[in-house]
Amino acid sequence: MLWSGISVNRGVVIGEVFATKKNLKIQGYKLLLVCLLDDWRRPTQRVVVAVDTLDAGVLDEVVVAFGSGARNAIKPLSRDVLVDCAIVQVIEGSNLTGET
Repeated sequence: MLWSGISVNRGVVIGEVFATKKNLKIQGYKLLLVCLLDDWRRPTQRVVVAVDTLDAGVLDEVVVAFGSGARNAIKPLSRDVLVDCAIVQVIEGSNLTGET
């Protein structure tokens, strides 16, 4: 999870943020509210605003990248994009067995 040093996390889209003005580098992208999930896919108290690079929708389960991974999702190898969180995958299904 982000707060333990990993730069990607699973989450569920719970809403959209509407902005009348955006930085030019992210114009055309939606800003979505994502509730991060714990290791067992339970909602946490942590909600982030993520740039939507994949046209995700409310209640979609997604993978969000943070930091340079988020910037690279918008514009690869760019340091001038002012983004710290971006949706990089929409999860269609998963299997959680508890086995290691």
